Amino acid sequence: MKHPCSNALCLHGASLIEAVIAIGVLAVAIPVVFGTLAEAGKNALAAQAETRSTWMIPTCMNEIRASRAGHPQYFTPTTPGQTFPPTGEIWALAFSPEGQPIGRLSQAFYDKGTKELNGKTVRYIAAFGSSVIPVNHGTTPMMRVDISLEFPAAAVAAKRRKLDFHTRIP
Repeated sequence: MKHPCSNALCLHGASLIEAVIAIGVLAVAIPVVFGTLAEAGKNALAAQAETRSTWMIPTCMNEIRASRAGHPQYFTPTTPGQTFPPTGEIWALAFSPEGQPIGRLSQAFYDKGTKELNGKTVRYIAAFGSSVIPVNHGTTPMMRVDISLEFPAAAVAAKRRKLDFHTRIP
C-alpha cells in the first residue's frame, strides 16, 4: 500500500511553521532596513551642512565685522567690545540649500522654523551669539563668537540638529 503523500505533488508546498518563520524574519528585518535608511538620510543632511558651512560661516563672520564697522547688511550696528545680539534681539540668518544667505529671521520664524523666506527655500539657519572673555592686564580684550548652524530650518528650534562654531575676535 502506498502512503497518500508519497507522490511528487504533496512535497511542493510550505508548511505553516515555515510561513510563520518567514513572516517573523520579515517583521524583524523590515523595520531595521527602514531605520537604517532614515539614519542614512539624517547623516546625508549633516554631511551637506558640514560642506556648506565652509561658505556660510565666513558669510556670518563678514556680517559681524560689518556690524562692528557700522554698516551691517542684516543686523543692527555694534561697536568693538559690545556683545551681540543686543538684549531682546536674536541674530539669525537664513540660508538656501546651496549655502547662500537669504535674509534675517525674526524671533518667531527662528523659534517655529520656516521653509521659505522672501520667496526662497530655507534649509539652514545660522544663529549668532557672543560673550566677553576676561583678560589679564595689558592684553587686548577679546570676545568669544558663537555661531550655531542649525538644520533643517523647517523644524522647531528645539528639534534642529546643530553644528557649533566658535572663534575669538578683538
